[in-house]
Amino acid sequence: GLSEGERYDTWRQMLDGRPQVVIGTRSAIFSPLPRLGLIVLDEEHDSSFKQDQPAPCYHARTVARWRAQMAGCPLVLGSATPGVETWVDAVDTQEPANRKTQYLTLPNRVHHRPLPPVQVVDMREELQAGNRSVFSRSLQEALGQMQARGEQGLLFIHRRGHSRFVSCRSCGHVMECPHCDVSLAYHQPKNDGPAYLRCHYCGYGQPHPEQCPSCKSPYLKYFGRGTQRIAQELQNQFPGLRCLRFDSDTTRAKGAHRALLERFAAGEADVLVGTQMLTKGIDLPQITVVGVVAADGLLHMSDYWSGERAFQTLTQVAGRAGRGERPGQVILQTYTPDHPVIWAAKDHSYTDFIQYEIEHRQMLGYPPYGRLVLLRLTSPVATEAETAAQRCAHRLKGLIAPETADMEAEDFENSLVGPTALGPTPAPIFRVARRYRWHVLLKLPLGEPVPDLTQLRSHLPKSVRLTIDVDPLNLS
Repeated sequence: GLSEGERYDTWRQMLDGRPQVVIGTRSAIFSPLPRLGLIVLDEEHDSSFKQDQPAPCYHARTVARWRAQMAGCPLVLGSATPGVETWVDAVDTQEPANRKTQYLTLPNRVHHRPLPPVQVVDMREELQAGNRSVFSRSLQEALGQMQARGEQGLLFIHRRGHSRFVSCRSCGHVMECPHCDVSLAYHQPKNDGPAYLRCHYCGYGQPHPEQCPSCKSPYLKYFGRGTQRIAQELQNQFPGLRCLRFDSDTTRAKGAHRALLERFAAGEADVLVGTQMLTKGIDLPQITVVGVVAADGLLHMSDYWSGERAFQTLTQVAGRAGRGERPGQVILQTYTPDHPVIWAAKDHSYTDFIQYEIEHRQMLGYPPYGRLVLLRLTSPVATEAETAAQRCAHRLKGLIAPETADMEAEDFENSLVGPTALGPTPAPIFRVARRYRWHVLLKLPLGEPVPDLTQLRSHLPKSVRLTIDVDPLNLS
């Protein structure tokens, strides 16, 4: 949130050793403090500590470990839902006397307040009972009682905007970004302006059309729900409830985060509707009801760590309820109520989650029981990106195991117990910002050093970008 001039002034002050404490986001780990004596990563599990774009790719937690070792100072990693790598490093490895990480627990909330009970609602049963609202009957009842008591609540949905995509009911055409292989999200008008469509990857936007560009039909329908639509449906069902949205669309301006939270804390609204931003340290004692509108969108993602991310998000947002003297409650809506992550979140049981998660990680050799290195190759020309990816994969296989360089992909993957190169394959989102994307994934056994991959760049055309991401958190 600092301007370039403010950043410069702050950096110069740090060089002179004037500030005793520096508070910042992930890049603050590079602060040039001459007498570094302590590093604290609050909410160390948060994925925003990882930078994958632009290069260089790094995780602030890893850099923090290096800096702490170099400076000989303590590193404190704080979280109610530690990352799997952090937990394994502190608890599940080596004998206690040989561990470099000490595991400290805070088993009780402040003032020994109880954790809020979590009610899991099967939305399939809601539909069978004739309830077609996005809000289950339990959540509607909880919101009504909250309103009658003059309390406040949070509603969590993992997408911003009004609707995820717009489709023509006559021909089925979906409005898509001209620069990316994704649909455009629908956003409601602002201040009586026109409705617009927005790409959440490259930022492209356009006014909402009055008719289908393919068949000229006027019958365009919105599908999927985001924060705007949830806020709209909430006000339709509960006209007396005052609502504020808390997402990246409403907090773009400098100081907007603080201003919105101050308005909510002052009682200017009854319900705060937002995305993952709601999980990041909101401590308001008057919140007694938390509703997770749709947990399934967090569970079913293509990344290997989607279960970890889902548990952390659900547990963190549930923890916003009942932080004051009045008890809280959490309504968690899902179509997969028997999922192990849902059960662990229901019981606030990190132990149950970690046992389930590490069993699968060990079986597949995923971090922290192995290493992953993602090679991203992009080009404005589709064929060039594909050719470069094939060349890169061939050289990578020769680099890690020269005798297998000429093997077919399937034979290669089955021939090694050690390092394995998977791909090349098109990225799940094939085109972003007019660049075509291919992936090559390197899997390494635990303890195997990451080879020098920078030499691969010398064999690629200048128009092809190669990004090397060690321990990636985003495989899309």
